[in-house]
Amino acid sequence: MKQLLVKILASGGVLATVIAGATMFAGNASAMSQTAGGPAVQQTTPTTPTTTAPANAEQWPAAIEGRPTKLDNGSARGWYFWHDNDGLHLDTTTPSDNLHVFEAVLTTDGTFHDVDKIRLEGADDVVLLDNGHKLVVQFHTHDGIDGVNFHISGGDSLTLRLDVNGHLIDRSNIFIGHNNVHPWSDPFTIER
Repeated sequence: MKQLLVKILASGGVLATVIAGATMFAGNASAMSQTAGGPAVQQTTPTTPTTTAPANAEQWPAAIEGRPTKLDNGSARGWYFWHDNDGLHLDTTTPSDNLHVFEAVLTTDGTFHDVDKIRLEGADDVVLLDNGHKLVVQFHTHDGIDGVNFHISGGDSLTLRLDVNGHLIDRSNIFIGHNNVHPWSDPFTIER
């Protein structure tokens, strides 16, 4: 089983490691057992079938599933990222009516497709580069929501580098999935 390259800090500061679609939280009810003469082994029940999905499946780890519950017009300044039945989504908002420039570079070993710009105005832009392996986003966000929806075919990973006003954004201002978890760092990589 291949381990994700991203560790996610859940709301309330609980460290989570996402492994091949299953989520294990430190201090959860999963049993630790000692094998005869060997190291302790984390026993979990996978949340996905044990068969390996094809590389082009729209299957992502459970930790990124569902729209972040904290995302509303004028919510905390930040990036909001998730997956659902309509694909992958990346939005920004801020509670201030002052202009904030959000920039992101997303890269994949697969190919971005069906890129759909959401509520963009003026200087906002989304550009597909490198034969579909790189997606560059620039939003000028006030107290509304700007976003981009997309799919990735093929490949096994997605790397996100998220900035605001010319600097990497603090990981506490990145909200992932329904549970609003934060990545371990920025940039971060998610593997299928």
